[in-house]
Amino acid sequence: ADTIYSKMSRLSTEIGGPVEYLWGKAMKQGDANGLRIAALEAAHLMPLLLSFPKDIPLITTHQLVALTAAAAGFKNVINLVVDNYPQWFLVVPKTLNLTQGPVNYQSFLRMGVKPNQVQLAGHWCPTGLVKNIDKDCQARIARAKASPLKPRRLLIPVGGAGAQKTFIVGLIERIKDLVKQDKLQL
Repeated sequence: ADTIYSKMSRLSTEIGGPVEYLWGKAMKQGDANGLRIAALEAAHLMPLLLSFPKDIPLITTHQLVALTAAAAGFKNVINLVVDNYPQWFLVVPKTLNLTQGPVNYQSFLRMGVKPNQVQLAGHWCPTGLVKNIDKDCQARIARAKASPLKPRRLLIPVGGAGAQKTFIVGLIERIKDLVKQDKLQL
């Protein structure tokens, strides 16, 4: 399913216009019915978890796993809501749903998610990337000032499905002269 989703996301972006609009609209239909359908699917997966103690902490990165755990009677389930577009099928009843941003958190509360079942956690980043962030940034600034002739580095993160391909290709096309002049490094 993920392969099809990724392919369709890229294809709709490439085609653009009404196709991209309709695909985007379809992907934002995670309403209460979507949650019900996912819960029914989770019920079929319950046997996978039944042999585990119900009091162990279970941290999930997909709502289907959290739904399965809740249906199997687990009492300590934390659902990491990895999507930043608030939709019903992303939150799981009877679990603690952790969101990355305040807009998502507030949106879930407005949607009627119980306050004891949703919490703002902030963006999850590996500790190694952020534990020395102040020192690392100061070192980068010092290196840039000490070597003004070295090209600036530009890191371009590309999300999951790669639907930003057209944007990224266009950006690279526009900055290629800076790269050729050794003023910018990708």
